[in-house]
Formats: sequence, C-alpha cells, structure tokens
Amino acid sequence: MLKKFKMSAQNLTTTRGLVMTAMFIALHAVLGMFKFQFVLENRITLTFAVSSAAGMLLGPVPAMAVGAIGDIIGYFLNPGGGAYFPGFTLSAMLGGLIYGICLYKRSEKRAIWWVILSVFIITLFVNIILNTFWLAVMYNKAYQVFAVERIIKNFVAFPLHVIVIFAVFMLMERTGIRKKYL
Repeated sequence: MLKKFKMSAQNLTTTRGLVMTAMFIALHAVLGMFKFQFVLENRITLTFAVSSAAGMLLGPVPAMAVGAIGDIIGYFLNPGGGAYFPGFTLSAMLGGLIYGICLYKRSEKRAIWWVILSVFIITLFVNIILNTFWLAVMYNKAYQVFAVERIIKNFVAFPLHVIVIFAVFMLMERTGIRKKYL
C-alpha cells in the first residue's frame, strides 16, 4: 500500500499529473454547484464521480487533493447560504483517499467488487458517521436528529453511486484512458 502512495504522489510531480489533478479539481468544484437538495442538509451531488475518477487514474494522494481543494473552491463558488465548515473538506479528502486506495491500478476483472467496497466504506464511515457528526456539531443538535434521514438518504444513494462509479471505470477502461495513464 505504501508503494501505491509513493506512485500516486509522483503523479503530482509531472506536468501531466498536475494538469489532470487541476482539471479534476475544477470539475469537482463546478459539479459541486449542482445539488439535488432534500431535507435540511441532505443533498446529492456528482462530486463523488470526480473523486473516484481521480482515484482511478491518479491514485490516493492526488484524489485527496481533488476532494479537499475541490470542496473549498466549490464552496466559495457557491456558498449555499451557510458558513464554511472544514469538517466537510476533511470528509471530501477522506473520500478521495478511499477511492484512490480501492480503485488505483485495479484490474477490470474485479473492478465491481472494489467499487462496491469503496462506496460501502465511504457511505458508512464518511457519509453516515462522520458527516452526520459534522452536521450535529455545525447545527449544535443531537446526532440522532440527523442520523435517521441521512441513513435513508445514503441507503437510496448507495446503488446510484456504485452504478455511476462503475460506469466511469468501464468508460475509462473501454476508451483506453486508464491504460494510457497507468
């Protein structure tokens, strides 16, 4: 695993790696502006697809940068009426890390299992546990106030995330993008 981190960190030392990271950051920020809002702070964006694509092509280190920097820039492009909260930036960074660990340099043969695993880990630990905690801290309310609706929202979103990420993986595989950059 340490080798994966070293290889992915080297992507930030090349012109191509920096340009691709910057393009993913810009895409993350722009897609973050398009939110499907549910109750209170329950919303769905397509930024997960960008973080996963960055993780697939560039690895965990650049994907963490895409998540964190894309979240910050996205907030300042479209603040959405609330104050900036760094906990969600940490969550976006952790999402990139998990996608990078699970999807970087994976073969097509077992890709669906790695996609399901990465989405499961992010859904459970980042989206349900950590982001619900951030909301409780941010709004100074009990954790349980947000937990039930967030569990339902993430239960519904889970298959959507798996389908979209696997489609992105297969698109990159079929077009040869992954082979070109691996």
